[in-house]
Amino acid sequence: MSKNASREATQDKILETVIDILHEVPLSKITVAEIARRANINRKTFYKYFDTPTQVLLVRLEDKILSEILYELTQQTCDPIGHTLTQQTCDPIGHTLDVTNHKQTKIVLNVLIRYREAITAAYQNAGGLDFELFDDFLARLRRDWLPFKNCHTTEQKFVANILSQMLIKLMVDWLTADVLLPVPQLIHRADILFNTSISNLNQPKNR
Repeated sequence: MSKNASREATQDKILETVIDILHEVPLSKITVAEIARRANINRKTFYKYFDTPTQVLLVRLEDKILSEILYELTQQTCDPIGHTLTQQTCDPIGHTLDVTNHKQTKIVLNVLIRYREAITAAYQNAGGLDFELFDDFLARLRRDWLPFKNCHTTEQKFVANILSQMLIKLMVDWLTADVLLPVPQLIHRADILFNTSISNLNQPKNR
């Protein structure tokens, strides 16, 4: 195993251990000593990568989720206008990402469901929307995902910014709710947001 692969494996092991412990105690009660014991590492190894158990979630969890989303998107057709693409032609970080594509949206949401407990713990500990994971999603919505990248006027960009924040809030509320709303219902609510804002701006105005 290469040095880089070994480092990644160790960090993943620490993350998995923290997630396992979260089933038993809240994040604030998790100690480095307990993580080290369960992960079969020493404390020095933990501190080589992280400062606190909270940082494990705020840093490694974000990397893990985003990498899984991008990987799974490359395994699916992902052309927003309906053309079938091969894995080789599907760009996971380019214009083919589309929040209005239900297949892609389900992939993103299903990955988030896997890590829901850890996300909720990190989100609550971070005090809300300052959680870096959601900031990164917001940045990607603004930069790469259709239809936001098709907004060119100041008015379109302003509304796109508002809509992206609304979509992120919708996703956060969904993940942190006591009862998880079924994915199809969440997508329906997101569609309503989209259809009453950005899509209208992208239509030619009647003179």
